[in-house]
Amino acid sequence: MFEQEFDGFVQICSSDYIQSTSGRCFQFEDNIEIAVFRENGVLYAISNICPHQHSSVLHKGYVEDCTITCPLHGWIYSLETGKALGGGASVKVYKVFERDGSVFLEIPIAEEPSWAKNM
Repeated sequence: MFEQEFDGFVQICSSDYIQSTSGRCFQFEDNIEIAVFRENGVLYAISNICPHQHSSVLHKGYVEDCTITCPLHGWIYSLETGKALGGGASVKVYKVFERDGSVFLEIPIAEEPSWAKNM
């Protein structure tokens, strides 16, 4: 599905595919979805699943001041840390970088989310 793998990262797209302040969703095996954003020239990658309602929507959210606002109910998460502003929830953060016109993402490993452990 993806072109190159090296040192725990996988090439996911060309650099110009990730536009400023809008997200893109990338799907991996084991139902893993990662949202990738660019703000002020910096790339960020987080789980696409909002822990509030367990919906795959964060890539459609509103990006501002290094945060993403869930489009469903307005929960706000830091793109740097994954922590919710004003709450104890968080989303997983992934390493992401650009090289030679391509975007590389840390290869995601399936983990049970903290919200699912309490169900």
